[in-house]
Amino acid sequence: MLKILLALIFNFQIEKALRDDNPALFTNQRLYHSAPNPLFKEQKQTFDFITDIPKDSILSATLFFKTNFMQYYREFELEGLFGHYQYIYDPNTYPGDYLQYYFIIKTKNGIHGTPINEKGELTPTNKLLIDRIEYFKQKTRLNK
Repeated sequence: MLKILLALIFNFQIEKALRDDNPALFTNQRLYHSAPNPLFKEQKQTFDFITDIPKDSILSATLFFKTNFMQYYREFELEGLFGHYQYIYDPNTYPGDYLQYYFIIKTKNGIHGTPINEKGELTPTNKLLIDRIEYFKQKTRLNK
């Protein structure tokens, strides 16, 4: 019974994704990213980007990144391995209270970026850096 219920839920989620009118699903289908959550101030964070674009078609892969202490975005050229691109943020090197970033891959045929908003436009991710101790204190209070 549980297997049938799980199969129905899984099929419903796939069907919903296929019928979704969100243009971000279709304009950015070659590049995927899920932002880490939560992001802690004193801890290194890993940002992963996945693509199915063949390596020989990629001209460059660039992360644009800044904190609230930076006036302009910094560009980081990333090297991919089997479609996996990774950047490790170090708060000791680039301190801040929040991060903004986006990722672009230039190919022979165009540009692919993430994150994309509901209009299909490239929009930087804004992530607040939080204190780890306060986060877990609050989480403990909420679980009581």
